[in-house]
Amino acid sequence: MKFNWGTGLTIFFIIFVSTLVFVLYQAFQQDNSLVMDNYYEEDIKYQQQYDKIKNTSELTTKVKLDFDSAKGEISLTFPLDSMAITTGIVLVYHPADKSADKKYDFNLNQTNVYQIKLDKMTKGRIKVKIDWERAGVKYYQEEEIII
Repeated sequence: MKFNWGTGLTIFFIIFVSTLVFVLYQAFQQDNSLVMDNYYEEDIKYQQQYDKIKNTSELTTKVKLDFDSAKGEISLTFPLDSMAITTGIVLVYHPADKSADKKYDFNLNQTNVYQIKLDKMTKGRIKVKIDWERAGVKYYQEEEIII
Protein backbone atom coordinates (compact mmCIF):
# COMPACT_ATOMS: atom_id res chain seq x y z
CA MET A 1 0.00 0.00 0.00
CA LYS A 2 1.37 3.34 -1.00
CA PHE A 3 0.94 6.29 1.37
CA ASN A 4 -0.17 9.41 -0.53
CA TRP A 5 -1.91 12.72 0.16
CA GLY A 6 -5.38 11.26 -0.07
CA THR A 7 -4.61 8.55 2.48
CA GLY A 8 -2.99 11.08 4.84
CA LEU A 9 -5.94 13.48 4.63
CA THR A 10 -8.40 10.63 5.24
CA ILE A 11 -6.49 9.44 8.33
CA PHE A 12 -6.24 13.03 9.61
CA PHE A 13 -9.97 13.61 9.07
CA ILE A 14 -10.88 10.38 10.89
CA ILE A 15 -8.63 11.25 13.87
CA PHE A 16 -9.98 14.83 13.96
CA VAL A 17 -13.63 13.76 13.94
CA SER A 18 -12.96 11.03 16.54
CA THR A 19 -11.28 13.55 18.83
CA LEU A 20 -14.12 16.01 18.39
CA VAL A 21 -16.74 13.36 19.21
CA PHE A 22 -14.74 12.30 22.31
CA VAL A 23 -14.45 15.91 23.56
CA LEU A 24 -18.17 16.52 23.04
CA TYR A 25 -19.01 13.31 24.90
CA GLN A 26 -16.80 14.36 27.86
CA ALA A 27 -18.33 17.85 27.89
CA PHE A 28 -21.85 16.46 28.22
CA GLN A 29 -20.77 14.28 31.16
CA GLN A 30 -19.82 17.32 33.29
CA ASP A 31 -22.24 18.82 35.81
CA ASN A 32 -22.31 22.53 35.04
CA SER A 33 -25.10 23.62 37.35
CA LEU A 34 -24.97 27.03 38.98
CA VAL A 35 -23.50 27.39 42.44
CA MET A 36 -26.77 28.98 43.59
CA ASP A 37 -30.23 28.62 42.16
CA ASN A 38 -31.09 32.26 42.85
CA TYR A 39 -27.82 33.76 41.65
CA TYR A 40 -29.24 37.07 40.37
CA GLU A 41 -31.25 37.82 43.51
CA GLU A 42 -28.17 37.18 45.66
CA ASP A 43 -26.12 39.51 43.46
CA ILE A 44 -28.65 42.32 43.85
CA LYS A 45 -28.59 41.96 47.66
CA TYR A 46 -24.77 42.13 47.83
CA GLN A 47 -24.72 45.59 49.47
CA GLN A 48 -26.47 44.09 52.49
CA GLN A 49 -23.89 41.30 52.52
CA TYR A 50 -21.08 43.85 52.31
CA ASP A 51 -22.51 45.72 55.31
CA LYS A 52 -22.58 42.48 57.32
CA ILE A 53 -18.93 41.76 56.42
CA LYS A 54 -18.00 45.32 57.45
CA ASN A 55 -19.76 44.85 60.81
CA THR A 56 -17.81 41.62 61.32
CA SER A 57 -14.50 43.31 60.55
CA GLU A 58 -15.22 45.91 63.25
CA LEU A 59 -15.57 43.23 65.97
CA THR A 60 -12.65 42.83 68.37
CA THR A 61 -13.06 39.04 68.36
CA LYS A 62 -14.66 37.13 65.54
CA VAL A 63 -16.44 33.78 65.54
CA LYS A 64 -13.88 31.07 66.23
CA LEU A 65 -14.30 27.82 64.31
CA ASP A 66 -12.78 24.60 65.67
CA PHE A 67 -12.98 21.34 63.72
CA ASP A 68 -12.51 18.12 65.70
CA SER A 69 -11.92 15.31 63.20
CA ALA A 70 -11.94 12.63 65.93
CA LYS A 71 -15.46 13.58 67.10
CA GLY A 72 -16.58 14.66 63.64
CA GLU A 73 -17.97 18.01 64.72
CA ILE A 74 -17.51 21.73 64.24
CA SER A 75 -17.66 24.09 67.22
CA LEU A 76 -18.47 27.74 66.62
CA THR A 77 -17.54 30.06 69.50
CA PHE A 78 -19.24 33.44 69.28
CA PRO A 79 -17.82 36.54 70.98
CA LEU A 80 -19.28 37.43 74.39
CA ASP A 81 -19.34 41.21 73.97
CA SER A 82 -22.98 41.43 75.08
CA MET A 83 -25.57 39.21 76.72
CA ALA A 84 -28.06 39.67 73.86
CA ILE A 85 -29.57 36.67 72.11
CA THR A 86 -27.60 35.48 69.12
CA THR A 87 -29.57 34.04 66.18
CA GLY A 88 -28.57 33.06 62.71
CA ILE A 89 -27.87 30.49 60.04
CA VAL A 90 -24.83 28.33 59.42
CA LEU A 91 -24.41 27.01 55.88
CA VAL A 92 -21.95 24.16 55.38
CA TYR A 93 -21.18 24.70 51.71
CA HIS A 94 -19.48 22.16 49.42
CA PRO A 95 -18.13 23.91 46.31
CA ALA A 96 -17.84 20.61 44.43
CA ASP A 97 -21.28 19.15 45.21
CA LYS A 98 -24.41 21.27 45.68
CA SER A 99 -26.42 18.30 46.98
CA ALA A 100 -24.08 17.93 50.00
CA ASP A 101 -24.79 21.44 51.35
CA LYS A 102 -26.38 21.61 54.81
CA LYS A 103 -28.13 24.53 56.50
CA TYR A 104 -28.49 24.91 60.28
CA ASP A 105 -30.54 27.51 62.17
CA PHE A 106 -29.40 28.44 65.66
CA ASN A 107 -30.58 30.52 68.61
CA LEU A 108 -28.10 31.01 71.47
CA ASN A 109 -29.26 32.54 74.75
CA GLN A 110 -26.61 32.42 77.49
CA THR A 111 -24.10 30.13 75.80
CA ASN A 112 -21.78 31.32 73.10
CA VAL A 113 -20.92 27.93 71.55
CA TYR A 114 -22.82 26.18 68.78
CA GLN A 115 -21.84 22.65 67.71
CA ILE A 116 -22.55 20.89 64.42
CA LYS A 117 -22.22 17.12 64.00
CA LEU A 118 -20.70 16.10 60.66
CA ASP A 119 -21.73 12.43 60.69
CA LYS A 120 -22.70 12.03 57.06
CA MET A 121 -20.74 14.89 55.49
CA THR A 122 -18.99 14.43 52.19
CA LYS A 123 -15.23 14.57 52.61
CA GLY A 124 -13.27 17.37 51.00
CA ARG A 125 -12.94 21.14 51.18
CA ILE A 126 -15.94 22.93 52.65
CA LYS A 127 -16.80 26.52 53.49
CA VAL A 128 -18.67 27.31 56.66
CA LYS A 129 -20.77 30.44 56.06
CA ILE A 130 -22.01 32.04 59.28
CA ASP A 131 -24.78 34.64 58.96
CA TRP A 132 -25.75 35.86 62.44
CA GLU A 133 -27.41 38.69 64.31
CA ARG A 134 -26.99 40.06 67.82
CA ALA A 135 -28.72 43.11 69.32
CA GLY A 136 -30.09 44.18 65.94
CA VAL A 137 -26.67 44.16 64.21
CA LYS A 138 -26.11 41.63 61.43
CA TYR A 139 -22.79 39.88 60.81
CA TYR A 140 -21.36 37.51 58.20
CA GLN A 141 -18.22 35.39 58.29
CA GLU A 142 -16.79 32.59 56.15
CA GLU A 143 -14.27 29.97 57.21
CA GLU A 144 -12.79 27.14 55.16
CA ILE A 145 -11.91 23.67 56.46
CA ILE A 146 -10.95 20.31 54.99
CA ILE A 147 -12.76 17.21 56.24
